[in-house]
Amino acid sequence: MSEILNAILRVIIYIRVSTKLQETKYSLSAQKEELTKYAKDQGWNIVATYRDIESGGKLEKEGMDQLLNDVEEGKTDVVLVMDQDRLSRLDVAEWEFLKSTLRDNKVKIAEPGNMVDLDNEDDEFISDIKNLIARREKRAVVKRMMRGKRQRMRDGKGWGKAPLGYIFNKETKVYEIDDDWAWVIPTIDEMYLEKNMGMKAIADKLNEVSKTPSGTHWNETLVYRRLVSKAFHGVMEKNFANGETIAISDIYPKLRTVETWEEIQEEREKRAKVYKADQRQNDNIHMLRKTYIKCGMCNRKIHVANHGGKTTPRYYLKHGRKLCLKDRSVCNISINTIRLDDNIIRAVKEILTNEELAKKYIMIDIDEEEIPKLKSQIKKSQKVISQIEEKQDRLLDLYLNGVHSKEKLAEKDEEFKRQLDHQKKIYNQQKAKLETLEKQEWNYDLLYQYLEIAESMEYELTPNERVQMIGDLFPEAILYEDRIVLIAELHLGFPIEIEVKIDEDPYLWHHTKEMS
Repeated sequence: MSEILNAILRVIIYIRVSTKLQETKYSLSAQKEELTKYAKDQGWNIVATYRDIESGGKLEKEGMDQLLNDVEEGKTDVVLVMDQDRLSRLDVAEWEFLKSTLRDNKVKIAEPGNMVDLDNEDDEFISDIKNLIARREKRAVVKRMMRGKRQRMRDGKGWGKAPLGYIFNKETKVYEIDDDWAWVIPTIDEMYLEKNMGMKAIADKLNEVSKTPSGTHWNETLVYRRLVSKAFHGVMEKNFANGETIAISDIYPKLRTVETWEEIQEEREKRAKVYKADQRQNDNIHMLRKTYIKCGMCNRKIHVANHGGKTTPRYYLKHGRKLCLKDRSVCNISINTIRLDDNIIRAVKEILTNEELAKKYIMIDIDEEEIPKLKSQIKKSQKVISQIEEKQDRLLDLYLNGVHSKEKLAEKDEEFKRQLDHQKKIYNQQKAKLETLEKQEWNYDLLYQYLEIAESMEYELTPNERVQMIGDLFPEAILYEDRIVLIAELHLGFPIEIEVKIDEDPYLWHHTKEMS
């Protein structure tokens, strides 16, 4: 063994973290520093270092893909990791694939002080046991977290981010009223019950006074969440993935009475009945109707088109017919929404189930190099904005010198305004993201709080309310042939992208038959 460890070998260092829980013990920088020192002490030649910020339970990761490409191209003799569980917590089939790739290319797995040769049956057996233990540990960690949260609630103790109007006192370990925002709930209740205002009207009035604490504008969904929440009469209620619902009273000081909450729910039911006559029409509204969808191929607007009529609607995401006739360069993308509707609902449900499932759709852990990258992007955006403004300033001179006509001047000015608005939006989003990351405010709890209202999308909301909720949660989306990316603005305009796959076309066989 000592001869193997002391040989001059080519080595690839692989480092990985999956959750903020591991960041303390297994930070990327700490792994890299220790493994680099170990490799140099052995006299090995480090040919590459790859990293992933994803679960070890999935094989397809960017860093892992690069590593396996190098292995198959014969660029390394050893893959060096802190522990084997940094390399793998895979199921049996994927673990066998990874092992065979390493074994076929004569590549060994190394940990500080240990080398595993997969051609050796004893070494491979030990590796299999380690992978099995790592998989079981991963499941156990998630279960322990959720079990601990459930038990905490059974003990009458709350957890999680404080709702609007409250703060958590770290010294006394209790939730207290936030005097700066305690006015919001009584104001919403008064406008809804006494002034008979709708949710949009209430949101508009609140925006005249102030934005939300996170810096976003009020909308119907945010008002709805406050109207239906039991937190404001003291109740913390959580739905867990095992189907258990736990509610505990008197966790929060009361900002409204139980009687007021019940009156609000009765009023909601009454208002729903008013629109019952229009229910058939409402049923025909697709849930993405209020989301601005952009084409990922040609960057043009995508429409939600009904090809089936009022009684049997069949919705497609596609470019408008007039646009296609006017501009032949527009792509002919057309997606039957039956291929993605259930996937969107499933994605939201799984994101709300736990952090590990959420990672199927979104990157939650913060990349340690993200902040310097963002700062660089912000500088570039500032430069682009300055360049557009300079061009805009020169327009009048070009007009006065006879270079542009009055019509051309107006056309160019409008074009620069659009470019400037678009670039400023990107710049503001980048700044918001930087601020959020620097304050370490972006985490799974923030995402959960934002999407929590969507738990009721299938059974509590009318179709009209669901359309409004989806439009508020995901004001923008980008459509590709195989996926749709829903864009939410969680915090101060910080955009979060949730990627949802599009299923295969169930009618493809029919189209193929017609063509043949």
